[in-house]
Amino acid sequence: MMAESGGRLRRLALGAPRQHLTLTGSAAGAVVLAVLVAGGFDPLEKPEADVAPLAVGEAADIGPFTVTVDRMRVVDELPGISEGDDDTRVLALVGTVTATGTTTQYGAMLSESVALDGVPGVPAEVLPGETTDPGEPVPAGDVYVMADGTRLDAVQPGLEYEVAFVWEQDARADVPSEARLVLIGRTLRQSSIDHSDEWLDPLPVVAGDIEVTEPSAEPTEPAEEDS
Repeated sequence: MMAESGGRLRRLALGAPRQHLTLTGSAAGAVVLAVLVAGGFDPLEKPEADVAPLAVGEAADIGPFTVTVDRMRVVDELPGISEGDDDTRVLALVGTVTATGTTTQYGAMLSESVALDGVPGVPAEVLPGETTDPGEPVPAGDVYVMADGTRLDAVQPGLEYEVAFVWEQDARADVPSEARLVLIGRTLRQSSIDHSDEWLDPLPVVAGDIEVTEPSAEPTEPAEEDS
């Protein structure tokens, strides 16, 4: 059985006020209900030919967001966001995101839009009593702003954010040399609940492998020569 994580994600400034809107219970419930009505994410629903290859450094339009993937590293290389421990390490995907429309988008939707596929030791986060298919891609646990380490709860239109998508990995699993990413797109259409326009129908639109780098070893002091 996988050890419980001791490497909880640590916010850079715990006392600092949030810079973005927070999810309210009613709004979060509406988003979840809309997803349930529209149908959950099944990576087999979209033909492989319709999934574009991942291109590092190039912007990908996934509907509500434009995502540019830059690099993936063990998070020890990203000070202020998280640390691993003996039981857990954290993988971080660094990139930039923008909201494509004119309204604020929830950070929860953004984290659900970027997933790791087939990385050993990276479990999906599920509610008590729920189960998940071990073969399904695992969405990011959280998204953090690189500038100050705060969690990105909402993506404001017209702004570009440099962010880290993070996943916890069991430290007993090997650090992968590369990881397969899946970007989940959505379609703007009328909701069957309240007939408003919503981003619905999550499906994979981009997938591909990205190199994963481990933290660099601490530089050693050069030995002093005898005089």
